[in-house]
Amino acid sequence: MNVLTKLFELRESLDTYEREMGFDQLSEVEKSVLEFVMQKKDATITVITKNRYFTKYSLSTIKRAVGVLLTNEIISANQSQSDKRAMILTYNK
Repeated sequence: MNVLTKLFELRESLDTYEREMGFDQLSEVEKSVLEFVMQKKDATITVITKNRYFTKYSLSTIKRAVGVLLTNEIISANQSQSDKRAMILTYNK
């Protein structure tokens, strides 16, 4: 199978899963941040920005995406017990 064909099939599958979960109205960066938070325990904005995938996004873009997710109550932020400066992001099921 052609690599580009396989890549497009993966994109279609991802789009289907995101629609089924109700995430289709989010921007690409918002979806990426949400999916990262859903799978990463103790996710913070700092942890997100240090992940290799997110190096293509600025800190302000990531903060804006987190803000949208918080405003829409898709995720929540709670102060870390170990580092009072950090806010742990969690998915609101």
